[in-house]
Amino acid sequence: MINSLYQSKGRHATWLELFFDLVFVAVIGVVTHDLAHTHDGHIGAEQLIRFPLVFIPVWWIWMTHTLYANRFDKDNREHRLVSLVIMAIMVVWSTFVESSLGENFFYFATLYCVVRLILALLYWTAHKQNSSELAFAKGLSVAIAVGALVSLASVLLEGYLKFVVFYLGIAIDVLLQFRLRDKLHNKPIDRDHFVERIGLLAIIILGESVIAMVATLSHEHWNMFDVISASTGFLLIGMIWWIYFDSFPALERAAKLTTGNVLIYTHLLLCMGLLILANMIRHTILGDLDRSTFGLLAITGLVFFYLGKQIPYWYAFPPWRKAIISNTLICVSITVASTFLPKIEYSLIGMTFGMLVYVYLTFKRILSVNVDKYLVQSH
Repeated sequence: MINSLYQSKGRHATWLELFFDLVFVAVIGVVTHDLAHTHDGHIGAEQLIRFPLVFIPVWWIWMTHTLYANRFDKDNREHRLVSLVIMAIMVVWSTFVESSLGENFFYFATLYCVVRLILALLYWTAHKQNSSELAFAKGLSVAIAVGALVSLASVLLEGYLKFVVFYLGIAIDVLLQFRLRDKLHNKPIDRDHFVERIGLLAIIILGESVIAMVATLSHEHWNMFDVISASTGFLLIGMIWWIYFDSFPALERAAKLTTGNVLIYTHLLLCMGLLILANMIRHTILGDLDRSTFGLLAITGLVFFYLGKQIPYWYAFPPWRKAIISNTLICVSITVASTFLPKIEYSLIGMTFGMLVYVYLTFKRILSVNVDKYLVQSH
């Protein structure tokens, strides 16, 4: 039996975890397919609503499996087999996404609940194998199972009530796990590993953004504004990478990040923001988006990204808090103002300028402030 990888020296993401992330990003790509199509310059209300409603279950499955692996992974045959089964189910599940709010809701909800029950079984097994994890692993297993069974009950209902019950099950799952947060301190997250997994997912999503952008470059008719959009779009993605990873070493050593809850909930917003911004850039290059929809995507995507990125640092490093708030307000204000420019290509330039300002302000007002007392010293 291979020993647990938990807090082992020099631990990094395993090859299976990297494969797991790639499969989930492929599923996420299907989820965001709704945002890739416009109708007369608009993205419809149903498309906008379906995106978060489908993304949240995907995210919750990824997070639950990642946290389980963070604490209990032995990289043995059993763990590999279960992870591959989950990946296979998610690939099948993705085929029902487009009509998940319609005729394929039964399959969408059922497969989600099957994966959740598998994850509940993993935690129950961890509890049975190690009695010292009694309150912790058993409690999580019960929370996941209860939430899954409530969600599963939705397939017996009709109309809007089935959606209410399905997402009520997810909410119950989240709340029950959140109530166990104090017990999680008995086995804190393997911080380096968890932050690495979060960062790897973010950079894979950024890579998907570049792929989506490159795919738009094959259209035949080019003009000056297409060139401006493409070059500015890539620069914007580069700035997002810089902003996200510039202070990442501090996050890897943040002493207050013991349960992972802050990163879990904030990165839901961050990843949705990245995906919204990626599609905004794509549509800007294609020129098939009207100003109002562009403004909605630009502001929503950027606000989600900044909230998801900033809150963990605000929580972990009190000396940075005032600068974090003011820097964010300045950069969001620049983006809002840029949406009033006469062409959306100019607005994209304005957004990129706002991010350049953010990079400068972060260097001058945040990274220059010493926070060593809030870091884990034995790194």
